Amino acid sequence: MAASTAQIVAHWVEHEVEMTVDWSTAHERCWRCGYRTRLEKCHIVPVALGGSDAADNLVLLCARCRREAPSHEDPRYMWRWLRATGVSSPDSTYWTMRGWEEFEVIFGRKPLEVFREAEVDHRSLNAECRALAADEFAKTVSHFGEGRLNPSTIACVIAEIEKKLADRHGITLP
Repeated sequence: MAASTAQIVAHWVEHEVEMTVDWSTAHERCWRCGYRTRLEKCHIVPVALGGSDAADNLVLLCARCRREAPSHEDPRYMWRWLRATGVSSPDSTYWTMRGWEEFEVIFGRKPLEVFREAEVDHRSLNAECRALAADEFAKTVSHFGEGRLNPSTIACVIAEIEKKLADRHGITLP
């Protein structure tokens, strides 16, 4: 029988594992992205590679992070991945930041970089971005069962905001 959520948290708290997660909320927040959501038990070493269902072989992740977790027989990779990609602040902007990174992959440049060199009041630009964001996010949906937008959708929203800002300010996008 697999360890319970409480047993998993208690085990790792007792072993004082260095993590970005706040242990007081480790039973309700993903140990990687920090979102408060339904957590899934994720094997550090997959059962197919000899791992067990004991607390010392489980971490708690949201469904999205669980799908991205390493599946390797060496447990050091899971811990390295969690420490390298985990976020410490609750209600973090982890997936939004992933959207910004996805924008760079798709468009080959940093979001809004064209406005850095343009003579545009950056305070008004920030206000315009916020106003446009609500409209653009209203044009999206999350994939069934996800509950939040994926990074590529966020990248598309950023692109639309950027396009509208460029049009308003007479700037040509690359």
